[in-house]
Amino acid sequence: MILAIIQNRAVVNTQKSIEKKTVYNNFSPNSLISNRLDADIFVPSFKGVEGSDTKKFSTEAMTKENPNWLKAIERYTPVEQKKYEIRTEFERDRNRIMHSEGFDRLRFKTQVFPSPDNDMISTRSSHVFQVTDIARNISKKLGLNEELAEAIALGHDIGHAPFGHDGEKSLNKISITHRLQPFWHEKNSLRMADKFLTLQNSKGQENNLGLTYAVRDGIINHCGEVDENFIKPRKDYINLYDIQKAGQVQPFTWEGIVVKIADKIAYLGRDIEDASKIGVLNKKNHQELKEILKKHIPDFDAEVNNTTLMSIFVTDLVKNSSPQKGIGFSKPVFNLMNDIKNYNYKNIYLAKDAKKISQQQCYKVLKTIFDNYALMYRKNDTLSFLQKATDPYTNNFSKWIEKYTNNQSKLRNYKNTTVYDMTDYNDYKQAIIDYISGMTDKYALKTYNFFANPS
Repeated sequence: MILAIIQNRAVVNTQKSIEKKTVYNNFSPNSLISNRLDADIFVPSFKGVEGSDTKKFSTEAMTKENPNWLKAIERYTPVEQKKYEIRTEFERDRNRIMHSEGFDRLRFKTQVFPSPDNDMISTRSSHVFQVTDIARNISKKLGLNEELAEAIALGHDIGHAPFGHDGEKSLNKISITHRLQPFWHEKNSLRMADKFLTLQNSKGQENNLGLTYAVRDGIINHCGEVDENFIKPRKDYINLYDIQKAGQVQPFTWEGIVVKIADKIAYLGRDIEDASKIGVLNKKNHQELKEILKKHIPDFDAEVNNTTLMSIFVTDLVKNSSPQKGIGFSKPVFNLMNDIKNYNYKNIYLAKDAKKISQQQCYKVLKTIFDNYALMYRKNDTLSFLQKATDPYTNNFSKWIEKYTNNQSKLRNYKNTTVYDMTDYNDYKQAIIDYISGMTDKYALKTYNFFANPS
């Protein structure tokens, strides 16, 4: 039923966006797409940007010359040492993230709008690539380690829940109800990278990703809700699992800070673009957006779209950042970013009828899945009970959970870390949360329909 609602609303919204072919002040979904192609030639109209110094952070980059280098490249678990390894430590991290199953699944996870029938709407995967592109460009201009920034950006949402932030809130609500650890996607991305995602070694055995400290730190500390300007990295080398909430500490590296800000730059403009494509934003909304830009940049004279916003933010950041002040924006552009964030919340994230699946529906889907798997607990016999299942949804869960237990039958093929004690009910419930968090939107809906409508 919920799947049908999503599909029907996707069709309706697509039809509405097609019908709204009238261009409001040169503003239309098509103009947004074409304008993005001109990203390289757009220059903000405010003065003083063109002569910006670059490579200002070259002495701060996380390279072998950095005094924190050995701490930065320390791996969570060992990785196979190849005789003729030609990659850097952070290039290996990038490759290990990109070739993991968790990274593949991001293609089918929601960014803001769940829209299985509209290929033009951003997914979690496209967002990740956009953050990566922005972070690498900024790092290059500032003289930071581009490979480190790229690896962090590629992994920063690796543990995001299905259905975007509504899924995240739903899993957190279920977790708190059952007295499990709070669910927040930054922490779950670290856990996913450290404990759940694996790659085969040269012997065909599954091993953990074993990422470096600098990349892991950037992942858990990537929270893009930047409420202060000019950020500097923290000095302390800490146990990342001691971090209890998003934004509690700053990243350990300048590259981590770049990703933190690039995340926000990437989603602000792109969410406006997606909302325009499906008819959530109208002429009045767009006029309000233009007035916001005029307020902070009076001589601004260009179409308001993702291209122009990215160019303003990136160019201003490169101009105004320094090792002495930190990484940040001029006051007008920092205020502009905050006003656009507030605009997005009012007109997109919290707008009525803006989404095709409500938070209540999302919670119902994920709670139904959780409750049905929770009923399968059999203390000492849980794993054997799951293995006897004939339906694909229980069978898949059985195969997944076995990989992270100390079950002797798995030792030959799996050399990854043991996570769960299957005799502990809380461990089992945590396993269900972890399993659901790795689902794609479609697989979560299929699993829900199986449990909600048994034949």
